[in-house]
Amino acid sequence: MSRCCDNLLWDVRKRTLGLYEPAALRVNYLGRREFIQRLKLETTLNVHDGCVNTISWNNTGEYLLSGSDDTSLVICNPFNKKVLTRIRSGHRANIFSAKFLPLTNDKQIISCSGDGVIYYTNIEKDAETNRQCQFTCHYGTAYEIMTVPNDPYTFLSCGEDGTVRWFDMRRKTSCTKEDCKDDILIHCRRAATSITVCPPAPYYLAVGCSDSSVRIYDRRMLGTGNYANRGIMGMCVRFVPPHLSNKSCRVTSLCYSDDGDEVLVSYSSDYIYLFDPKVDQAKELKFTSTNQKREEVQQPPLKRLRLRGDWSDTGPRSRPESERERDGDQVTNASLMQRMSDMLSRWFEEASEVAQRGRRNPNRGTFPPHHYNIDGGVTTVCIADSIANTQGTEARTGARS
Repeated sequence: MSRCCDNLLWDVRKRTLGLYEPAALRVNYLGRREFIQRLKLETTLNVHDGCVNTISWNNTGEYLLSGSDDTSLVICNPFNKKVLTRIRSGHRANIFSAKFLPLTNDKQIISCSGDGVIYYTNIEKDAETNRQCQFTCHYGTAYEIMTVPNDPYTFLSCGEDGTVRWFDMRRKTSCTKEDCKDDILIHCRRAATSITVCPPAPYYLAVGCSDSSVRIYDRRMLGTGNYANRGIMGMCVRFVPPHLSNKSCRVTSLCYSDDGDEVLVSYSSDYIYLFDPKVDQAKELKFTSTNQKREEVQQPPLKRLRLRGDWSDTGPRSRPESERERDGDQVTNASLMQRMSDMLSRWFEEASEVAQRGRRNPNRGTFPPHHYNIDGGVTTVCIADSIANTQGTEARTGARS
């Protein structure tokens, strides 16, 4: 038996005798590697027809809220695998983030999507009423929604337009102004891809950007109105992993620890980092997921080609971009061709399955075209063209306005 298990059994025994605080036992063992490595898949919830981009618990930990490429919101009980509510949202693009508003008995939801539209949904109201409660203020993708603890009236959002916006539902439940600047709290001048608030001090707001930086703001020093210079006002610290200081590596997710002393940050095509924003102005890494030192590679950034359903930079076989760079351009090109080949194979399999279902049920719809994005552009790919032209795929690209 391992030393960790020996200590655990002894500590559990001491807890039963009243010699060990239950909370201390939980803190000391919850994050142990020996326990994490023994985690196994508990259950799978097949509640969506597309990629699931967001999941969040309610405050009591009883229910899960999820959003997907199928543009639907689902509230389910993961313990008995039952779907409580399926909501046909007004979204017309992939849902990227959805949260319960606090203190609303899990009846009110805020969600955002790839076309920048934010919806306020009250599950006790009809669909037509909910579709009128939309905010079209962001231009470009809206990446994340963040609620404020114990505040059922306000929420924050961030997006590709570089803005962090603060909405107050007591003032308005919809906004369709063109080029709206009413609710801008921060203008980062870079795409703001993730946000989180500090649990013990919700006025501290951490923002992850596409320039590899994480910025922490004090919302008490900010306000919505004149948005000029909002990228600097109220900023407490700004930190970047040293090897990413001259690169544009998107922050895909970040969150505070429960005590607010640490910030955990995940980067696209890179590692996960733990920062301590209170030490040395957050200039140094407190912990990285690797001890290997890597030299900066001064190369122009390559455009990321992402096919629909392609998560090669975040899946189990993904590698940090810095490692891929060391392998040279040949590996990059080979990886691209492999991804294209894998996706084409998957498309053929899906087309075959749909054709078989269509023969069994002639009234069903036809197989939809596939899309992928290149830096915000949308390209429609025809499988037949890909086969006919082995030297390259002819496609039509429409840039995002």
